[in-house]
Amino acid sequence: MNQVKRRVGLIGLFVGLSCLFAKAQITPPGLGEMHTASWAALGVKQKLNAKGNLTSTTYVGEGAISTPKDYNPFERASIYVLNEEIAHQFSKNWKYSGALSYRWQNEYKSSSPFEKDNPSGRQEIRLYARYSYLTGQNRTRFSFTYRPELRFFFNPDFSPNENRFQFRSRLGAKVSFALNEAQTQKLIVSSEFLLALNKSNEDWQKLKYNDTRFCLYYSVAVPKSKIVLDIGYMNDLIAKSPTTDVHYLAVDLIFKNPFSKAKPSR
Repeated sequence: MNQVKRRVGLIGLFVGLSCLFAKAQITPPGLGEMHTASWAALGVKQKLNAKGNLTSTTYVGEGAISTPKDYNPFERASIYVLNEEIAHQFSKNWKYSGALSYRWQNEYKSSSPFEKDNPSGRQEIRLYARYSYLTGQNRTRFSFTYRPELRFFFNPDFSPNENRFQFRSRLGAKVSFALNEAQTQKLIVSSEFLLALNKSNEDWQKLKYNDTRFCLYYSVAVPKSKIVLDIGYMNDLIAKSPTTDVHYLAVDLIFKNPFSKAKPSR
């Protein structure tokens, strides 16, 4: 019940369109096979130079999942994330970034009452880059992105996990529509396609398709307070036989340039 109260206000939305990772949003991480999941994040986006084309985005996030028998997206705590990304838009249409991420994910037994494994938990250190092509006009903006990732997995005591390493590629696109003249309200549709190459204790596995993720977000900015609120839905189609369909509710709050000095009035 406490977890439900902490996330009151999440709104579920459905989308059958495709396009990528919405950079203004902190989209949910994939949390595996279940019926439903939830995600909440708090972030800070700060300009690092006078031009404003070099930025830092830092966020903390928490995710929860349902059990295999119910559809409560707040039932079990699943993941905790700390993420830092530095981005540079070096031209009108091109942008790249690099990031470091730490993640702790709880692991649960597959049989009722679905308790935590003992010892429970898997740690992950993730390095990733992002290369984006940006375009659009008036109130409509598009981006197309390639994101390579290196993922290192550890047990709770930092000994190597059975699945030690993964190289993953994420391909996608995004389209955003401004809903008002000031462009403080936006509707953002996105999707991404994931491929992965895994290294276990024994050997390398073959490159394979993992999943496809579709998102729909409503974003509203409060200019004077420098706050952006994003509320959305993600549908994760996991490559299983049959395909597993997971529904996510998501919300994030981003503070923009909280460390910038206000210009003196004239």
